[in-house]
Amino acid sequence: MVPVQLRVGGAFLGIALVLVLYAVLALLRGDATFPITPRVLSVIAAVAIVGAFATYNTNQAGSRTQVGALLAAVVLIGLGFIAPGTALTVTTPFWLIGWALAAGLCAVVLRRSAAGRA
Repeated sequence: MVPVQLRVGGAFLGIALVLVLYAVLALLRGDATFPITPRVLSVIAAVAIVGAFATYNTNQAGSRTQVGALLAAVVLIGLGFIAPGTALTVTTPFWLIGWALAAGLCAVVLRRSAAGRA
C-alpha cells in the first residue's frame, strides 16, 4: 500500500508541473494576464488525480482504483472541453509560477516525510 504522503505529494507535483506549463505558455504568447477558467480548473484537478494514483515503482501492480482514477481524470478533461470559457478570475503568469513553487515545496516536504517512515 502506498503511503498517503506519496499520493498527496504526487498530486502536488502534478499541479506544480501544470502551473509551470500554463505560465510558460502564457509568457511565450506574450499575455500579461492569465484567465482562470473552468477548463483550467478541470485540467488541474485531472492532473492532481493522475499524480495521486500514479504507479510509483515497477513492482507495484495496477489496481482497479488506479483505473477508476484515470477514468475520472479523462472525464474531467472531457468536461473541461464542454465547460464555458468564462474567466472566473484573472492573474498574471508570475503568480502561476509562485503557486507552482509552493506546490512543489509541498510535494517535496510530503514525499520526504514518507521516505523517513519507509
